[in-house]
Amino acid sequence: MKKYGFWIVISAVVLFGGLYGLFGLKPYVLRGSVIDPPIPAPPFTLTDQNGSNFSLSDHYGKVVIMFFGYTYCPDVCPTALYEMKSIKKRLNSKEENVEFVFITVDPQRDTTDQLKRYLASYDESFWGLTSDENKLNEVWKNYGVFRQVQDEGKVSGYLVDHSARLYVINPKGELLMTYTSDASVDDIVSDIAYLIKQGK
Repeated sequence: MKKYGFWIVISAVVLFGGLYGLFGLKPYVLRGSVIDPPIPAPPFTLTDQNGSNFSLSDHYGKVVIMFFGYTYCPDVCPTALYEMKSIKKRLNSKEENVEFVFITVDPQRDTTDQLKRYLASYDESFWGLTSDENKLNEVWKNYGVFRQVQDEGKVSGYLVDHSARLYVINPKGELLMTYTSDASVDDIVSDIAYLIKQGK
């Protein structure tokens, strides 16, 4: 009987393994560049487009999607914001579990009023954050953001070279992953929906 019992157990394991794969019960694999293990997201308090304080810690419990850019950006930032808008739309009712945050790399021009006008073209619920350069410089440094002003002082205006990643902070307040500019909206929506479901 012991011999038969052993083979019954083995058969059950094999059968379960087959069903596991057949019905798509494999563990979910995140599509972003995962930080493993996730690290506590560096806290900060900046000024939002309405002139109020925005503290990252006040938004723990939700997924926070952050992008660092500026309102005079000719290409990368509008693309990223349209992507964020698409992500929100695709999440449908789950959108209430996500905060979308745009942090400036150009505080000289990105005043609260400028951020408010700019973000209204995409989604008024998005947060636009600014502050003085010293305070922002700490945030840029903590999140590994590259930022370099080009041709400052030109009458026609200047450009700012900067990182172009989406940062994802999970509901626990941990920096979990980032996405490069070529990440698909499908993949990002899938990941965010999974995080919301898991309450990660």
